[in-house]
Amino acid sequence: MPRPDVSDERIPQILEAAARVFNRKGIAATRMEDIAREAKLSVGGVYWYYKGKDDVILAIMDRLIDEDVVALKSMLGAPGTVRERLLAYVQTSIPEAMAYMPLTYDLYTLAHRDAKVRRHIQRYFTHYRNALAEIIQQGMDAGELCEGDAAAAAAALAALYEGTLELASLDPHNLDAVQMLTQSVNVVFDGLEKQR
Repeated sequence: MPRPDVSDERIPQILEAAARVFNRKGIAATRMEDIAREAKLSVGGVYWYYKGKDDVILAIMDRLIDEDVVALKSMLGAPGTVRERLLAYVQTSIPEAMAYMPLTYDLYTLAHRDAKVRRHIQRYFTHYRNALAEIIQQGMDAGELCEGDAAAAAAALAALYEGTLELASLDPHNLDAVQMLTQSVNVVFDGLEKQR
């Protein structure tokens, strides 16, 4: 009798375990054996799905990109003003983003030396900025926001988000990422909203 296909179970199990280990130990110090141990699988079980650590890294990036862009795009159809929707996104996305900041910045460092990782990160930021621009354009089309360059506003918001995460991860005892980014988004929207 053929073995049942457990890929739908194993792939997330491996990627979640790998993300935890990379976040804890760093990418360079992590071995496939560490990932297997964290996933409670044999090393061969991990190699069945991924040829090596580089493949695991790219798969984690694909998963994070897809999840984040889906979450942001879900704001397109959500109720409320553009400001309210983006503030809701901040409230829900920051805690998980902060939890994985060591891994995120390890990936950014790796991107400077590895073209595949760099292309993945560039793809992520392109999708992320495009989704933000779409939301901002909705606000312009609805008359909530002044007419302007939605792509430029999206780039500014993306930079605020990334910069805030970095500052808060370096000084978590003195900077609250959610509070800081909420204030920053409000400042941007105070300038973008039409005066009534």
